[in-house]
Amino acid sequence: MSRHGAAKRETAMNQNTSQSPFGRILASLILCTVAGLPLGTQAQEWIVGGAVGTAKHHDYSVGGPVARRDDTDTAFRLFGGYLFSELHGVIGSFVDLGTPSYGGPAFGGFSDSLDADGIDVSYIAGFEPGDQERIRLFGTAGVLIWNQDVTYRDSTGRFDYGDGGTSFSIGIGTEINLDAAGTSAWGIHVGYQLFMDVGEAGNSGHENDRDTISVGIAYRFGRRN
Repeated sequence: MSRHGAAKRETAMNQNTSQSPFGRILASLILCTVAGLPLGTQAQEWIVGGAVGTAKHHDYSVGGPVARRDDTDTAFRLFGGYLFSELHGVIGSFVDLGTPSYGGPAFGGFSDSLDADGIDVSYIAGFEPGDQERIRLFGTAGVLIWNQDVTYRDSTGRFDYGDGGTSFSIGIGTEINLDAAGTSAWGIHVGYQLFMDVGEAGNSGHENDRDTISVGIAYRFGRRN
């Protein structure tokens, strides 16, 4: 019997959802930081945007031989946030982490797909290298509130699992303004983001890091084009 065979068979997704205390604490700290800013540093601009790229699922295992590892998939991100200074702010994103899939001869032949997405809330901080205002480098730190749907099949049947929870996210990237002087409302975003421990090992059996590399465009309200 497979490692899933001892688990309860489900014809519908298990809706067991957990949220770790550190996720709620970090989100609260971000909100308190914004609320506590002096009025003189606030109200730079709102920002919205989107990006498309590649997501990767790391360190998959199933307790037996795996012959097929499709651990990368298309990812996309839709984001919006408030920049309370030129280089600091809070960004909320919907992140689709794709659907990696695996298969092999273990347990009489198996297949496994792991679809995940979530809402990320991150603090963003950046700087402008050199004497220019067109290119900004930035880093992010925050929390991903995620959902992972796992569909597993082997010789004993099909098993469906629904994971939910929170985990840390960190990222780095660059924003390139479309105007040489850095005054355009439009900019190009290139970014890398890591999401730690997505999944519930005690439910679906899969709790792994995921990351994304993406390129997109952003619009800052209130700027001239």
